[in-house]
Amino acid sequence: MTDMKSRVAALALACIAAPVVAQTVVQPQPAEALQRDLAAWTHSLAEQHATESRTAAANRAPAIQGHVEIISLAELDAPASIKENMAEGIKKRSRGTLDVAAGTIPSTSEVIAGLSPVRRSDSELKRRLSYAPADISRTPIGAAELLSTEPNGTVSGDRSTGVSRVYRIPNVGLVILSEDDYLASRTKHTLIRETLNTQVNGVPARSYAARSKDGKGKAELRWITSNRAYLLTLLSDDGGHIEEGEQMLMQIAKGIAR
Repeated sequence: MTDMKSRVAALALACIAAPVVAQTVVQPQPAEALQRDLAAWTHSLAEQHATESRTAAANRAPAIQGHVEIISLAELDAPASIKENMAEGIKKRSRGTLDVAAGTIPSTSEVIAGLSPVRRSDSELKRRLSYAPADISRTPIGAAELLSTEPNGTVSGDRSTGVSRVYRIPNVGLVILSEDDYLASRTKHTLIRETLNTQVNGVPARSYAARSKDGKGKAELRWITSNRAYLLTLLSDDGGHIEEGEQMLMQIAKGIAR
């Protein structure tokens, strides 16, 4: 099962800015210090969740339920270094497409090489998920080539609470649609209010795009409904048009049947 407390850290990580390299060799590099703080924080969250789970089991309390909360960055219980980097990341993303280092964004061929070859039909996915997967038939990827389907969320045998589907769009790139029934997986999603910069069918969402120095592009759109968590990712070898790709992700999200 996905650790609920770890999911808080994972969502927060997406807002952390690239740290600046230290100016001297005497002091530890900010990147290293940040990673240490992040590791300690994540470990603390995991321990807290484990303690809560053991206490609930000992008291025969109801199982912890999945849910969503939206808090401000100031309310986030995290080390100052992490919150400062998150604030910097939020500021950078507010200026538009991020410029990132070469090699930061993988090529589509690299991603394809690591994919599972398994492709499952919607009817098969429904049996494995216990709910109908998102209907993409009326979206820009409705006729796209399906490359892979992989379970996510809580996985037990041949069943899971979520699925990731990878599609290839000629002259655009790869679109990855991930969804999870977070109520079934008992996942707690903590969203930082300052990162929510758009909406999908009236639901608060987070969108951003990045372009690497070697010409690749990545766009991401995340939103959470009353029972599903969605993440759309576009990876392109043509970073020059990643802004159009970001707009396409919004079209896909709005077209998914609810």
